[in-house]
Amino acid sequence: MQPAENFIIPWHENLHGHSDSFLDTILDEAVTFHSPVVFRPIEGIELTKAYLIAAGNSFNLNEFKYTNELHVGTNSILEFETKIDEIFVNGVDMIEWNDQGQIITFKVMIRPYQAVEKVKEKMQEALEALKNG
Repeated sequence: MQPAENFIIPWHENLHGHSDSFLDTILDEAVTFHSPVVFRPIEGIELTKAYLIAAGNSFNLNEFKYTNELHVGTNSILEFETKIDEIFVNGVDMIEWNDQGQIITFKVMIRPYQAVEKVKEKMQEALEALKNG
């Protein structure tokens, strides 16, 4: 079994890229995504991809950066910062990997409250654009 710090490499290499196709290989078919703005977990690769793509479109990736990382076994915790419409966003991505290096659980937590509200607004816009595009 490889440690999470090896599994996270493709995530970092592709995060700011122009193609979301890497998600097809890095996400397990039965992945579960926990959004800070959706009450229920999102199940499966297709919905998780949609939410991750929408997040990428919402989170101002020009400002987005990971500021701290912790890897233990097959778990990664990545603290991030960004700015969306002048609102400072601080959050954590909590990722659980399977033995093949695919994400089986992806949980996002965000603070402060104004940031949660801003992310909710932008995610709704991005998901609507994906649905109509």
